[in-house]
Parts: sequence; structure tokens; C-alpha cells
Amino acid sequence: MPILGHEHDNGVVTGGEAWLRALVEGMPQMIWRAVDRGSWTWSSPQWERYTGQSVAVSSGDGWLEAIHPEDRELARRSWSKAPACGGFHADLRIVGQDGQTKWFQTRGRPIRDDDGRIVEWIGTSTDVDDLRQLQAEQRVLVAELQHRTRNLIAVVHSISVQTARRATSLDDFQDRFEDRLSALSRVQGLLSTAEHDPITIGRLITLELNALAGSRLANQVSCSGPETVVRNSTAQTLALAVHELTTNALKYGALSTDAGRLTIHWREHDLHGQPWLRLEWEETDIPEGKPTGRKNHGYGRVLIEKALPRQLGAETELTFGTGQMRCMIDLPLKASQLDALNG
Repeated sequence: MPILGHEHDNGVVTGGEAWLRALVEGMPQMIWRAVDRGSWTWSSPQWERYTGQSVAVSSGDGWLEAIHPEDRELARRSWSKAPACGGFHADLRIVGQDGQTKWFQTRGRPIRDDDGRIVEWIGTSTDVDDLRQLQAEQRVLVAELQHRTRNLIAVVHSISVQTARRATSLDDFQDRFEDRLSALSRVQGLLSTAEHDPITIGRLITLELNALAGSRLANQVSCSGPETVVRNSTAQTLALAVHELTTNALKYGALSTDAGRLTIHWREHDLHGQPWLRLEWEETDIPEGKPTGRKNHGYGRVLIEKALPRQLGAETELTFGTGQMRCMIDLPLKASQLDALNG
């Protein structure tokens, strides 16, 4: 059957018809013609190349055999509604002759006679598989963004409540709250590139130390340990804990004087048959008279002793002695059910 109209009796296609045929057969879309409610009368070479169905095989309802079985009923319903809707519209999965299945946006428009009656349909099937995959990935990303945003808001709310609870004045609240938000902002910077540049415990600790105690690092701070990658879900809470430890070291601990020393070491080990990361934070030579006990570790102590175990499944220990302070944090390196629940 010719593409449009009729060939001449001698079988010769005129110049205009040849141009139209070249245009139709050169289009990337698969083109088809139909009558009634989806009875095909012709399909373009593109359809045969992709599905393996010739014009004869695709005629009538034959084209439905190339449609994914789960989408055939949708195709039939769409055709039943087509006359009333003034067009055929359906996104269908079409199976190629190699067995590969792709999504195609299938659209058809009616051709009417002088009395307005539909005499034929002409339509196209356009490959939108890549678009559908991108849309699916976008939905996943949006859901992940919403999840992270909710978590971040919850963290900010918790910081504000805990800071307000322990602040002695509005100015004290503002200073402490801004410092903690800055720490949260810094770790968000790490998280934004974590897909291509994974967060290691060394980077996380160094980032916070540089931000708060840069001038004291060379002579008073010693850091050592392997380049262990921490989970994204762990990084945020752990960074806040490191921030609190550093802040307290500067105010009350080893970094409040030139004589103090801060040693930070981390290592991987097995615990309960699973890989864990142990972080040891030790401050020595703290001047006499410096309050290293519980009252000066309010929010930080709550974060380390309660939030880390609850949110990350960590095991922690804080000990204080004359002129020294030690903090041990053990973190699971693999995701657990608890980690999934807490994001």
C-alpha cells in the first residue's frame, strides 16, 4: 500500500510522492496507518526494522503482538477512547526483534472526510526510552533530596533546641548556634561531592580542625590512621561530634594552652563479626584548674554518649582525669537496619 494516496496505474511514483516517501521513511519515528479502532493497514520500514514485523504481519491487530503483554490492554482501551478524544495517545513498551523492550510514545490523529467522519488514522511511535529512564532517575533523586532535607531540618531543629537549653544568654545562644551551623555547612560541602570523592575519616577530621584550630595544628595536634571511607549517613553526625570535641579542646582542654597536646588516631577492626572504625581522641597536659568534667561537655556529651549510639549504632566512651581527657568512638562501617531507619 502506498504511503499516502495512490500510485499511478503504471506503478510510477511522481516526484512529489517520491519526496514524501523519502521523508516518511527517513524519519526516526515508526509510522503507521489504521482504520476503525486500531486496525492497521500499513506500517513504515522503521517498524519492520525494529520489530521484525512486515506490513502484512502488522496489519489488522497483528501489531499488538509486538506490544509488551502488560501494555496490550492499555493499547486497546486507548483505541476505544480515540474517536471521542480526537486522537490516540498511549506510552507503550514495544518489543524489538532482538528481544529488547523500549518505551515508545505512540500518537495517532484522525483523517476526516468532508462530512467530518473519520476515514483513517495516521500515527507515529517515538522512542522515549532514554527519557523514561531519566525521569525515573529524577524521581529517585527528588525522593532522596526530600529525605535528606527532612533529615537536615531535623538536625538543625535538634541543634537549636539543645543549644537554647544550655545557653546562658541570647548572645551565647547565637554564637554557639552559628558555630554549629557552620560545622553542619562544612560537612554538607563534603556530602555534595561524596559520589565522586568519598568522605574519609581523615578528611572529615582535618576539615573541622583546620576551621577551628588551624594555628595550633602544627605543634599541638597529631593525626594518624588509614584512609577509611565513612558512610554518608554517618558523616553528618560524626562531623558534629568532632566539632564539639574540637570546640571543647579549644575552650577547656588541650588546645586552650600552648602546653597541651591532642592526639587523634583511628583504625579499622572487627567487632561482633563486622568491620568497624575506632576513633580515639586523647587530650593531655591540660592545665590545672581547667574544668574538663561533665558540665563543660553539655551538648557535645549528649551527642557523643546518646546521639551517636542511637542514630549510628556506635559504641562510645568518655573518660576524664587530672590533666587529660579521652574519647573513644566505635562506628560500624557497613550499613545496618538501624542505619537505614535513620537515613
